[in-house]
Amino acid sequence: MATESASASQWVSPSSRPEHIEQLISGVDRYNPQNLDVLHDYLAQQLDDGSYDLLANLAVLKLYQFNPSDFNYVVVINILLKALVAAPLPDFNLCISLLGEAPLPTIPVKAEKEATTAGDDGASLAGDDEDDVVEQPKDVPSAGHLTDALIVRLSHLSTLLFQARFREFWSTLASEDYSDVREYAAKINEFENAARRVALNSVKGSFTSISEKRIASYLNLSGAELEEFINAQPGWKLTNGTVSVPANPDNEIKATVIREEITLDQMHKFLSQAQAPILRA
Repeated sequence: MATESASASQWVSPSSRPEHIEQLISGVDRYNPQNLDVLHDYLAQQLDDGSYDLLANLAVLKLYQFNPSDFNYVVVINILLKALVAAPLPDFNLCISLLGEAPLPTIPVKAEKEATTAGDDGASLAGDDEDDVVEQPKDVPSAGHLTDALIVRLSHLSTLLFQARFREFWSTLASEDYSDVREYAAKINEFENAARRVALNSVKGSFTSISEKRIASYLNLSGAELEEFINAQPGWKLTNGTVSVPANPDNEIKATVIREEITLDQMHKFLSQAQAPILRA
């Protein structure tokens, strides 16, 4: 419970967040578009030093939502990449939800119908025949699904991480179709290691030990690189082809004892009810 509380605290207010950013996103100043440059600089800092601050990045996307003319595609992709490797937290979907009104290609979820007539004033009259009414689809991009190719690819990678399909994640990321993703990710410090930590968190909750070959496929590492990465994690150890996973509340094996206490009065009632049909017979 204490660990979960600490994680939640870091999610809301990470220790790496500067004081001026804390003040900015905690008040009404987060809605001031003049603060975009400050938030952009803070995002650049996150890309350089490997830190991560979701709420500050969401503030950027919210400002884009209110001020579409300030929209910056590269900034959005960088924010999505940072959120992607925060799985299994829902950060990526939170970011996507704020892009509904962004100047990006979309597919409308539902086409609304607009009735028009050939009347002089263009108004619909109660006595008009149905044949005189022309129905036209009305696009509502803000209620649609994003179809930007790069964002769709990022969404697929996010799904793979969220579903713990780590082998497929690495093979997909390395594919030719995802070369643009790799170009952006290469500019983000610790991006791949952040994805590896997602895999480690999943393994930590399911295993007490795991084979070197198996975890190597999850981390996309081998040999000395794998050994160095594993041994750098607190409590993890790679020896003789087996990785020892540190004990934690999720992987501890505990015997479960189920006790049912029945009082003498309850037992008496139970036996009486069981014998009643026999006595009546």
